[in-house]
Formats: sequence, structure tokens, C-alpha cells
Amino acid sequence: MTALLKAKWPLAVSITQHLDDVLAAIPNPDEDAYPYDKYIPINQQRARRVRKQMAEVGLREDALQAASRVVPGTRMLVLNEVWCGDGAQILPVHEALEQASGGRLEIRVLMRDAHLDMMDLFLTNGGRAIPKTVLLDESMHVLGSWGPRPQEAMDLVKRIKADPAIAHTYGSAVHKWYAEDKQQNIQRELAVFLGHAQGA
Repeated sequence: MTALLKAKWPLAVSITQHLDDVLAAIPNPDEDAYPYDKYIPINQQRARRVRKQMAEVGLREDALQAASRVVPGTRMLVLNEVWCGDGAQILPVHEALEQASGGRLEIRVLMRDAHLDMMDLFLTNGGRAIPKTVLLDESMHVLGSWGPRPQEAMDLVKRIKADPAIAHTYGSAVHKWYAEDKQQNIQRELAVFLGHAQGA
């Protein structure tokens, strides 16, 4: 696994470049070949909103402290796609964490569909759910993985999908949850996650 991670890391783009790419993405009109591209415009609005929130409000204190205390050389590799709704809500928080780390943390993103060999090492309940965040030390050893979304949102989706009558509404429900939560659970969980990369 470490060898594959070392091979993939140079192919990944910075978290900021990835978010810029999300905002610049143009949906392919061929919905048969690219069925998820229709979500790109709404995800651009989401990513722009959360980025603005991070710039204006900043990180929670626990997330800020966690980012500033990681061992220098710590890395995160994120698997995502530009059409991913959860990614639009979550990855601006990753970007803020990297910026708050003072250079101690580097975050890069790989496109899931072009790197399924990497994705298949970090499945969620057997599925290729994204965004998936892999925490690495400087030597590219895995310290843990997180995602695709905070546990409270995971539980919400599970409850909705368990009821066939409302299963189709899970997307709108989870994005309403994100809007109301204002990235608090994301920050809280990522602060704990980054604890795996802190020194003694």
C-alpha cells in the first residue's frame, strides 16, 4: 500500500487547485455518458459558500489547534470528483485546515474514477464512497482514513435510505443538514482525526 501511495502522490493536485477546478468545471451535456455532471453547478455554489464561510468565520478552536499541532510533513490524500456534493461541502474545510497548519500539513486530491486501484483500498461498507480522506505521515504510512461524510450525516442518510417511501429524498436531506450544521461536525471530526498525526 505504501508503494502505491508513493506512486500516486505526485499525480494528485493541491487541495486549492482541486477546489479551483471544481469552480471552473463545465458540465458535459451528454447525460447518458456523464450522468453526475448535472450536479456540478449546485456544487459550485456550495463550494463557493463554504469557502467564503471559512474565510470569514474561520475554523473552530479545536480544528485550529489540531491543524497547528500535527507533525511537520503530515499529509492527507483525498479521493473525490468534481460532481461530488459531499466533497463540495467538506473539502473547503480541508483547505482551511491546510492553511491553518502553517506548512505542517499538505493536502492533495486524486480523482476517484481515474484511480480506482487507490479507491478500492479505502472502501466504505464495500462502496467507493467519496470524498475519502487518507491521513499519512511523511513516509507515506497510513495513519487512518475518514469519510465520506461526518457520522451524524452518515446516520441520517442510513435512516432515510432504510425507508423506501422516502429513500429518494436523502440527497436533499443531507444537504439541508450541511446547511444547518455549518460545517461544525466536519471540523469536530477532522480535529479528532488529525490527532493521529500529532507528536508526543
